[in-house]
Amino acid sequence: MFNEIRSLDQQIAQLQAQRDALFRSKRKEAVELARDLVQRFQLTPAQVALSSLSRTHAPNKLKRPATFYDPSRGLSWDGTLSGKGRKPNWIKAAMDDGTIEHFRIQVQSANTGTGA
Repeated sequence: MFNEIRSLDQQIAQLQAQRDALFRSKRKEAVELARDLVQRFQLTPAQVALSSLSRTHAPNKLKRPATFYDPSRGLSWDGTLSGKGRKPNWIKAAMDDGTIEHFRIQVQSANTGTGA
């Protein structure tokens, strides 16, 4: 039974290698053809609808909402107390003196206060 499985795995690996080689070959041919057509007809990226692809930017990372806020100094922090990473000095001081919970921002659900 294990020999049959091993034989099938080898066949799969060989077929995958053949598939990958064929794909690379066909892709190379497609790139050469595309380059030839662009050059022959003096096409621009905009004319072949590629201008938007060449200038796409990665989506902006959404900033995490603040978890702690000190209104007297206007300082905020978006980290977690249990998480790894550098904590600001004002957070460290509040943890040391036990006042950290005074700075925690309470998040309210959007559903509260509605009779629905």
